[in-house]
Amino acid sequence: MSEIIAAIDEGAANDFLDTVVAGLGPQSTSGSSSLGPFAVSYSVSGTLSNGTVDLIPPGTLRIADLRLDWSASATLSLDLGDFLPEIHIPQVCIDIPCVGTVCTPRIDITWPTVSVPVSFGDFVRATVDLGLSVTLVGGVWKVEGIVQGVPSLAFGPGTAAIVAGIGIAVAAAVAWVPLIGPFLAGLAIAVTAAIGIAGLTGWLGPIITPFISGTRFPVYEQPEWFEVLPATSAIDPAVSVHIDAVGAEVQHNAPEDELVLSADISA
Repeated sequence: MSEIIAAIDEGAANDFLDTVVAGLGPQSTSGSSSLGPFAVSYSVSGTLSNGTVDLIPPGTLRIADLRLDWSASATLSLDLGDFLPEIHIPQVCIDIPCVGTVCTPRIDITWPTVSVPVSFGDFVRATVDLGLSVTLVGGVWKVEGIVQGVPSLAFGPGTAAIVAGIGIAVAAAVAWVPLIGPFLAGLAIAVTAAIGIAGLTGWLGPIITPFISGTRFPVYEQPEWFEVLPATSAIDPAVSVHIDAVGAEVQHNAPEDELVLSADISA
């Protein structure tokens, strides 16, 4: 039988994980990829907040409605020629008495490629199952909750409006381009259609998911040598014990489930 046993119920586990999740701090990532027909460079940051904990024997901590508040800054590389019609003004010639034939030049309008900075954010919720991991690393016992599998993300209601916002931002950013005025409204619609809600969430999902699935939730940490009595004099040294093994499991101890940590010790 283990010499040291500690247990907390679901209420205490909720309070404990509130503190753990708050202590994780913000996470961030950056990179480049494609969003619909656009090349995108981006930076994304996110902060987790705890949901509701359900202890499930023999070794699962389920967190329902774990929330990630995220924000993103991105630069879209947009070839306007992919969205706007080609404009060709043909050569026109007229005969002028006493002068002869006068011709205007042929004019071909080439739309530029522009970079459009955009910023947006929202939140996602996910239900995750944490498996309990016990390791001894560098003389320190660690108990952690490790996310099992890849959680399904439920995006917040503001995500749908982001696509329209990107279309408006693109239209505003290219307003300086000569002769584009009549096409601005159509450009915003075309950009919105090219991305789509599914395209945006499909782009965000692989970027944001590691903020949740890659997180290790610290539960317990203790050096394997543990001082139980401090030294009081040169002839009365400190007394320490060695933690030989640590166990972690979820037990059903009626009337509720409990997270139980146990330790075997020796002098």
